[in-house]
Amino acid sequence: MRDDLLPVLACPVCAEPLARVDGGQVGCATGHRFDEAKQGHLTLLPAKRRALTADTPEMVDARIRFLGRGHYAPVERALAAVVAATAVPGVVLDVGSGPGTYLAHVLDSDRPDETVSDETASDATAPDGRPGSAPSGSVAARLGVALDLSAVAIRRAARVHPRAGAVVGDVTERLPVVDDAAAVVLDVFAPRNQREYARVLHPAGVLAVVTPRTGHLAELAEATIAVDPQKERRLRDSLEPTFAQRSSEDLTWTMDLSAEDVHDVVHMGPSHHHVDPARVFAPTTVTAAVTVSTWAVAGPPTR
Repeated sequence: MRDDLLPVLACPVCAEPLARVDGGQVGCATGHRFDEAKQGHLTLLPAKRRALTADTPEMVDARIRFLGRGHYAPVERALAAVVAATAVPGVVLDVGSGPGTYLAHVLDSDRPDETVSDETASDATAPDGRPGSAPSGSVAARLGVALDLSAVAIRRAARVHPRAGAVVGDVTERLPVVDDAAAVVLDVFAPRNQREYARVLHPAGVLAVVTPRTGHLAELAEATIAVDPQKERRLRDSLEPTFAQRSSEDLTWTMDLSAEDVHDVVHMGPSHHHVDPARVFAPTTVTAAVTVSTWAVAGPPTR
């Protein structure tokens, strides 16, 4: 874990900022201590939490292979544009990040006229002096944090980008991140936490949400979980009135998938739990249909 990201992270016990302490451990001023995994990530789970299902090694491997072939490039470009247009200090926080593929892409998508070295990025501070934030408008200086419940995914995310750190955390509980730390929060096909997103976002920050639309992976309907026709209403219910929508863009494209691609897209998500891993698929052309929406904090959290 980068030392300059530690003050952005919060103790899951007392919510105080973290720092490097004696012996190389990570801890807070109250005295709580956390060991850093050899892969470089931290586990910052609350002591009491609900039993939730995290992504398995097979799901994570399938996602890395599928996304690595560029099939969801339109989503990557849309998220990169959101980050590039955000001119407030703070990290990019990818909630429900999986192995950090989207986070790595947006951190790499700097504008040519605003390139900043990693050394400069390490020295970047917010107006309040908190490390780990980028100067206004400087995408190349941004630091990122990947947060996911799956330790398997976070082990991969810990090494996905030199300006990113990775944390095992519960996205449905209080996030182990200090107040106002994020310029952008990314939520890509992940659960949403209205109260916590509002707390960790910079007051002028942006929440970017990617949700599937009706017709997404329709050609694979027999092997995938159908998109809820009330998805848009449920999205609004999960974010309003704390957040107000700033923009919404529907993206639709076709993907020519090999048999391996089809296997991976089926097994990289929750359908994995319902489909025989030995099932053989045929190559096919598949439709992707998602909405990329951006949101701004409009008022105090209500839930």
